[in-house]
Amino acid sequence: MAGDEVVVVGADPDMEPGTDQAGDPGHALPANRLRSASASFWERNRHGLLIAAIGTVGLRLITGWIGLVSQYGVTFPHQVARHPSFLSQVWAHWDAGYYLSIAQYGYAGRVVGHGQAAGGIAFAPLYPAGIRVVHALTPLGWLASAELLSAAALFVSLAALHRLATIHGGREVGSASVTMLLVFPTAFFLLAPYPESLCLAFVTLALVSAESERWLLAGVLTAAAAMTKYYMVVLAVALCVELWNRRSTGDGARPARGRFDELAPYLQVTAPSVAVFAAWMLYQRFHLGSALAFAHAQSSTWHRHLAAPWYLAYRTGYDLVHLRFLDTSVASVTELFDVVSVLLLGVAAVYLYLRTSRALGVLLGLAFCVFTFQSFLLGVTREVLVLSPLFLALGTWTAGRRWLERTLLVLFIPCGYFLIQRFVTGSFAG
Repeated sequence: MAGDEVVVVGADPDMEPGTDQAGDPGHALPANRLRSASASFWERNRHGLLIAAIGTVGLRLITGWIGLVSQYGVTFPHQVARHPSFLSQVWAHWDAGYYLSIAQYGYAGRVVGHGQAAGGIAFAPLYPAGIRVVHALTPLGWLASAELLSAAALFVSLAALHRLATIHGGREVGSASVTMLLVFPTAFFLLAPYPESLCLAFVTLALVSAESERWLLAGVLTAAAAMTKYYMVVLAVALCVELWNRRSTGDGARPARGRFDELAPYLQVTAPSVAVFAAWMLYQRFHLGSALAFAHAQSSTWHRHLAAPWYLAYRTGYDLVHLRFLDTSVASVTELFDVVSVLLLGVAAVYLYLRTSRALGVLLGLAFCVFTFQSFLLGVTREVLVLSPLFLALGTWTAGRRWLERTLLVLFIPCGYFLIQRFVTGSFAG
């Protein structure tokens, strides 16, 4: 009857929505718990998610426009109208061919098969595997699948970076850190068919997971980062430093009793990386005849060798004295960008170690060693994109300092335009 209260038999009319008949919120209906968790997640991260969405779309539009103008001139609208695939092909240069070849045809064995790239084992497998998954799930071609994967990974990276920086410095530092990443001169690689954005997502999510002491998740994400870029296995060391620091200072959970329980978090952080590297080396042993085939490929194909840092310093100093950096017709100009990136990385490592987080400083310090203990610099300005603590440091420096932020914008944006132009016209690395 209209106006009468309907009472379900056996139910308590005073019971709060989302609880069982005993009023226990711990037994809430799954749908209610999911809605509550979703609302809580959105409330905590909505600012970062909105920034990530705007940043991803904005970076794609701006860098795409610069790339098309650089490659086709002012006639690019007519070119794109006749050939819409040019929107994707503008980024299909340099190492993109390796990743697309691996995604389509797999790694070459002892004999290089049709479509396979010799020396492709130098490139880690997770990004090509991701391209293959996207291609299988969508009607997109291989190149478009790679760029969609990069764009999705960039969105996740920006949201995670905002979260990480907010934890360490507040919302203003979070926004500034995202801005510094988006205007960095090589940020266009985050949307190209390159693994930078995917690796950045894994690294940043691992650091965010460590902040909430989800060590196993952090370890799995670290292994994923290492299988996207091999050298990012150093992240496991940084996470162990964070774990040790928390336990020694009493910031983390109370140490459990028993030696195994004490070691369990360290095993959770390191075991996934050890397991995937062991499996990957076993695959290389049977497929290529050497468990270290990926390192041999770097040495034989790209002539990258382990060397003392003073050798690199001598070679760099020689180029500087003889003004080789001014020869923009060859790769020397990108070497200049690499030198500046290495110096910036070293300063940020010291700053974060002393002022923000020892683990973040150790991560940047280990990356600094990776780049400097080799015979020459190659692509460091691109490689540092995966190191989210670097942009946390830049965001910390620029937050509240408008003059510094504007100075970096004035420096970064023209350099980004210059590097995009060289990348799409075949002059980026030689």
